[in-house]
Amino acid sequence: MSVLDRELGPADDAPADPLNRQGWEKRRMHHVFASDGRAVVVAMDHCITWGAVPGLIDAKAAVSKVIAGGADAVMTTIGMGRAVRDELGGAGSIVVLDSERSVVSYGIDAALRFGADAVELKVFPGSANDDKLGELRELAALADVHGMPLLAEAIPVSFKDLQAHTVKNIADAARICAEAGADFIKVPFAGSAQEYRTVIEGAFVPVLVLGGAPRANPVEALRLAADAMDAGASGVVFGRNVFQADDPARMVAALCEVVHAGASVEGAASLLAG
Repeated sequence: MSVLDRELGPADDAPADPLNRQGWEKRRMHHVFASDGRAVVVAMDHCITWGAVPGLIDAKAAVSKVIAGGADAVMTTIGMGRAVRDELGGAGSIVVLDSERSVVSYGIDAALRFGADAVELKVFPGSANDDKLGELRELAALADVHGMPLLAEAIPVSFKDLQAHTVKNIADAARICAEAGADFIKVPFAGSAQEYRTVIEGAFVPVLVLGGAPRANPVEALRLAADAMDAGASGVVFGRNVFQADDPARMVAALCEVVHAGASVEGAASLLAG
């Protein structure tokens, strides 16, 4: 973009720009999202709380498979990120900063030293214990200083309190995180695609839908991704539905067909069989 373009802004006939690329200062966002403004991210941070998780035992092999499938970015801990640095190649790297204590004093520095393209923090709006929203606001301010994109994973109340994961609560959680300064948001899916549009419309930053518990049939995971995209999401962040799949590379490829190519669930599912 030229200086003139920056001063005059986009032309009247410029295409919609979900990432606000005109004047966007956090260029690392381009490493997470593809040129169409969408992303297929594979979450692989589960071992930080669960220990050795099936599908992630061999970290390098696990990452190599999803990269081969075409994942736009991978979300890991700093420890796993270091171990799989070479396997990541040119894919985006999102480092989770979830911890028992606040990470504001060290999290951004650690991520910058690692070479991360974005950082993530889980928050729990509505929790009576610790919603972590104060930490998110502090982290957002510091991330902005360093040009580091911040992904807020917004879970109403808690992961276990599924009855709290209504469309209304998810929409409120997403908006709260956008107001706090998150650059993009990861939230659960609920309701129909039509109902879920209120989540997207109210967030004003890109929204990615999480995969949640693994589906018995991988086609159901693809259907979730399709519903999310129909609702206007900017992509998905799937974990166990990918790295515990029979063929993680094919599962990522199928998700990419849904997210980037707009393929039908049936069309994308055909990739799972080869």
